[in-house]
Amino acid sequence: MDNSIAIVGMSCRFAECRDIAELWSAIMSRRSCLTVPGHDVEIPYGQKNVFERAYPTRIGQLGPLYACTPSMQNFPRQVNAGENQDLYFATQLAFEALLDASLKPHTRERRRGSVRVGYAPPFNASTVNWLQHTYFLNQTLDVIRRFFPNAPEEALDNVREKLVSSLPEPNASSFLLGAGYRFASWLARECSFSGAAMIMDAGMISGAATIMDAISDLESGRADIAVTGAINPPMSRAYLEGLSGEVQFSLSNSLQPFSKDDDGTIPGEGGAFFVLKRRSDALRDHDRIYALIRSVAVGHNTVEDPSLIIREAAEQAKVPIKTISLIEADGSGIRESDEREIDAIDKLWGKHKPGAALVGIGSVKGNVGHTLRASMAAGMVKTALALHHRILPPQVVVDHPMEAIRSIDSSVYLLSDPLPWITGDSSNPRRALVTGSNFDPVNPVGVASVIGRSAAIILEEEPEVRS
Repeated sequence: MDNSIAIVGMSCRFAECRDIAELWSAIMSRRSCLTVPGHDVEIPYGQKNVFERAYPTRIGQLGPLYACTPSMQNFPRQVNAGENQDLYFATQLAFEALLDASLKPHTRERRRGSVRVGYAPPFNASTVNWLQHTYFLNQTLDVIRRFFPNAPEEALDNVREKLVSSLPEPNASSFLLGAGYRFASWLARECSFSGAAMIMDAGMISGAATIMDAISDLESGRADIAVTGAINPPMSRAYLEGLSGEVQFSLSNSLQPFSKDDDGTIPGEGGAFFVLKRRSDALRDHDRIYALIRSVAVGHNTVEDPSLIIREAAEQAKVPIKTISLIEADGSGIRESDEREIDAIDKLWGKHKPGAALVGIGSVKGNVGHTLRASMAAGMVKTALALHHRILPPQVVVDHPMEAIRSIDSSVYLLSDPLPWITGDSSNPRRALVTGSNFDPVNPVGVASVIGRSAAIILEEEPEVRS
């Protein structure tokens, strides 16, 4: 067990949840934090988009929780409207995770630490500002010329000047901070880390992929501390429109994973960060340990066997599948995906027999929505807190659970109420599984059918009595 990686600090911000305590409160009260999208998203309700699909009627929005504290990040001023505010949001979460681990963000002494962040720049203020000053500005003037072919150039120059003056002032530094390498370098510098600093986009499993790389940093000795996490910043109408070409949005007012009435997912915003150490170092430093990471597996499942990645994670961790009693599932609300996930679990646990082990299932997406690249990080926070508090956390209300879960033959049950997490003895520690998957790809004819890239993480409790 001393080779395990310990989670010693956590932070998060999701819809209506400022930190891990507020997220845990929402989970325990089975509260949905999904709301009608604000005016800034500008969704035309009742209309269909370019893919002939409807827009979501609810979103797990960050709203004011997207803000950061500039003075905390060494720049005593307001954030410029043309800067990459995703960077400051990520930095805020990294700082809060460090403080939760009793570490100061800024120190004169350089730390042997690494930074791994799951992030893909969508349309942020920085990139849009530069497009506005270049392509968009020229395109706008070309349109005006077509409508007013006889307009004098002097008048068009005046229009250009007014358009430019209405835009945030361009800044080379803010433009470069939108690039992945500058984004990661900023975070590492502000954390006083001297090791690797990288941005990764692994889609919906970014949270698992970044943790896998952070574990490699620690196990290899390249770093003694790793800060890792994933963010999904506020979504614009343009982003939602593009996303709808890949995934079906729900028209419901709530997201109920594993419901037989599943009609699609509901997107959410936010992010979560973790501070990781080798367990031996965490014990030496008398750190609070939320949970231990036993294994991370990433790869492709197949249609024939959707359980491959879960089995691989269990083999890496060298733990029997049936010693896992909690699954924080992908649970996207997309019927085919949810049914396939239940099939995978049933395949591993088998038909239930009296007295045999059962496994509880749930998904934090019911609380804060599908936070896309941050979704597995959200599931990690929930699961680490469940292990820390020794409670099997409830799922949001599901009015009509899938028949596969309701069957008396199933080894899976939907967690409808918080339960004390009972275990046998020190040789049978509490264990949990966090799963996630990318949206299914559209496979060309003749290509072997795959379900999509998936990930599985096995967590285990830190023993109450340490050896």
